[in-house]
Amino acid sequence: MRAILTTFLIGLAGGGLFTLLHVPLSWMLGSMVAVFAFQKWTPITLKWPPVLRDFGLVIVGYAIGQSFSMKTLIEIGTQLPSMLTMTLAVILISMILAYFTTKITGINLPSTITGSIPGGLSQMVVLGEELKNIDLTVVTILQVVRLLSVIFVVPFLVFSPLLAGHAPASASSGPGTMSSFDWGFILFLGIAVLSAFAAKKIHLPTASMLGPIMAVGGLVIAGLDVPAMPGVLIILAQLCLGIYFSFMLDFSSAEGLSKFVPLSVITSLCLLVSCVGLSFILSKWHDISFLTAFISLAPGGMAEMAIVGQSVNADLSIITGYHLFRILFILFIIPFFLKWLFKSQLFEAKQH
Repeated sequence: MRAILTTFLIGLAGGGLFTLLHVPLSWMLGSMVAVFAFQKWTPITLKWPPVLRDFGLVIVGYAIGQSFSMKTLIEIGTQLPSMLTMTLAVILISMILAYFTTKITGINLPSTITGSIPGGLSQMVVLGEELKNIDLTVVTILQVVRLLSVIFVVPFLVFSPLLAGHAPASASSGPGTMSSFDWGFILFLGIAVLSAFAAKKIHLPTASMLGPIMAVGGLVIAGLDVPAMPGVLIILAQLCLGIYFSFMLDFSSAEGLSKFVPLSVITSLCLLVSCVGLSFILSKWHDISFLTAFISLAPGGMAEMAIVGQSVNADLSIITGYHLFRILFILFIIPFFLKWLFKSQLFEAKQH
């Protein structure tokens, strides 16, 4: 318990410092950097149990669910063709980057492809275990570096003059400040927590967030007045997730593959730049802002991109729709495709 409290206080101090420095997504990035630094350069024992990460995901899921309405649900339905098109484009670009990674490093192509496709870290590692000739260390490094690169780069890019994102005027306190706290919120938060447990029981992807999205979103669509998420809990969610990500920064087990990390960063940035181009197309295709389009296509996790979207008042329901579609597509379609691809004669011929 002492180690957990120490970890939280270090993350809180890092988030506070980044807030004073006006760094985008300060509580998440600041806590991540601070906890990593203490892990790396001090003998202090730090710990962060998965249940605290899950609590952060529940808060994010609640906030996303509250953004849903029947209108946005219909709009998401009309965008299914573009969701499929953009998902396929992102996966194709990822595979091309994996091919160049193999050419430069000599690491086998199945490993770099499995590591480069922007699915969830746990899902892609599990998929790598099911496939033959997959180096799980390579898969883990590529997935973690991509995720962390996106977490660091996207907030700065969103708030840069290029994309001209602006935090809402109430960003300092966030929605639902304590001065206007609705005690009915506790009931709805309880429903969100229970829905997260239920989603885990039926093995939904990113269950701790998807369960609350479905439960709270369903209540909003049904016409219930769901209380706003207090700003202090949004900050707490950023801290929970930022501290969790800091524990993913340890590449000591990679040994000889440590030189592979810089190349992974470069390919991740190339994928991100490609998503910028695709976002221009998507924003013209549908009547949505470029910021919403870009955050919807950014190859990061759904939770992290939702937090970024919330910080600039982008359309959370659209962002969630695109990320959820990509997760489900990668979860249910990509395993069969990769198994077929790696067994095909054309692929085996190119390997030799």
